[in-house]
Amino acid sequence: MKRAIDLISFNLENLTKKSLKKFENKKNSFLIGNWCRNDKEFKEDKNFKSLNFYNWNSKEKKTTDIKKIIEIYESLLHQISNNLNKIHNKNYSRKYWEFLLNRWLMAYVVDIYSKWKISDKLIKNYKIKNFYFINLNEKKFIPENTYHHNHLHKMLNGYWSHIIFRKILNYRLNNLKEKEISFFKFKKKYFDNSVKKYNTLKQKIFNFSFFKKIIFYKISFDKKIILHLKFRNLFFNFFIKNFKPNTNNRSLILRSDFAKLFPKQIDSLENFMVENINLSFPKIFLENYNFLEQSYLNLKWPKNPDFILTTYGHYYDELFKIYCAKNIIKNTKLYIFQHGDGGIFTDNDFYNTGWDKKICDKFFSWGKNKKNGYRNFYYTKKYINKKSHFLPVIGGKILSIMYGFNEQPYRPLNGFTDSYEINKGLILNNIKFCHKLDNNLKNRIEFKLLDDSKDEKVKFSLKKKFKKNKIIERNKNFLKILDEYNLIVHFYLGTP
Repeated sequence: MKRAIDLISFNLENLTKKSLKKFENKKNSFLIGNWCRNDKEFKEDKNFKSLNFYNWNSKEKKTTDIKKIIEIYESLLHQISNNLNKIHNKNYSRKYWEFLLNRWLMAYVVDIYSKWKISDKLIKNYKIKNFYFINLNEKKFIPENTYHHNHLHKMLNGYWSHIIFRKILNYRLNNLKEKEISFFKFKKKYFDNSVKKYNTLKQKIFNFSFFKKIIFYKISFDKKIILHLKFRNLFFNFFIKNFKPNTNNRSLILRSDFAKLFPKQIDSLENFMVENINLSFPKIFLENYNFLEQSYLNLKWPKNPDFILTTYGHYYDELFKIYCAKNIIKNTKLYIFQHGDGGIFTDNDFYNTGWDKKICDKFFSWGKNKKNGYRNFYYTKKYINKKSHFLPVIGGKILSIMYGFNEQPYRPLNGFTDSYEINKGLILNNIKFCHKLDNNLKNRIEFKLLDDSKDEKVKFSLKKKFKKNKIIERNKNFLKILDEYNLIVHFYLGTP
């Protein structure tokens, strides 16, 4: 017999104290996941129980998940491309639309798929006696562009996750009993319109080349490497002016017309994604697409470049993306260069560099990597041309590289670990490591931190445990301080 539970799928910080007391120490009240916790540090909260369906050891099922995600992605890409051509009266190829949509569409599919799989476990193992919800204005969650969607669906307050879980359970269960509960109004920091900075692009470019037209844009290379490559290939480009476009939204009727173009899907999950695409589809590709295209026409960039090289530009820069899309359909070659960890994961690096490789002609990796069609290159972030040297042991320092991961459930269950547990483990491993050192060495440790956990719990826990040790903030360039330390300890294989 299934256990009857009361389910909470929003972060507890959203509740008033009066509302919160209704759930404390209730035997059958469960948080849908650890991301609903409002802990200030990593310690057991006896007042609330959390469900956790993540399974690191399910590697074969992870591969199955990826195959299904790709299948849905390709199906939706085909439909969305056709529908955008109809809405905007265009005839662009699927390749064109994929370059614009790839980052958003893959994130959307993976995010909804992940939450759908959590609902599978819930429905199979529990009877939801009461589903508590907070009433949110869904229109606030329609993203302006790709970055805005990324910001919204990973929001640490859990608003987006709560909206989607509520929609999924109402979609799949005929008799879901819902109970509304009072909560605090939106916190300004979660709706700060941070999207604005991604509406900025260099408008004019000073460019010349003797042979091939080559464009460098948002390329994460050391300056000396950039100069070397430009000199060797006899070209130069320099961006000389910024502009910030002000978009004028067309009527939301267009959004409704767009949604109506999708037929009912055979697959239940895919049908759910189509029915809720209105909530997630970025305005820049719909209401504001004409503006985006006109902005492209106003760009003073080289026409028909031979090569475009980038590291980050294809992620969230919509004007750069349309510049690439317009040119790659005319045989311009796009090369993308590795910027962080990658090239070492299973399933063709699907959740990492795999997304980049899908849209470029060549992907250049750091060092020798023969797998999956990588092009071997070298580490590009630092020009290294000096002899090795060792700092004196007396007075030497140790740098511990620490991370805090976003705890929202935007990755599938199989082959992943709950991010809250990862953050907790990183702290515990660091503490164990430091405790094995003598006091002299322990006092020499400094921490370099990249913390995306809710309320920076990792940082708070470090400060509480190591009050005398220095914590270096995320904006401090790791490569610039590297030589100041005798020993560097990593607790996660990533890019500091």
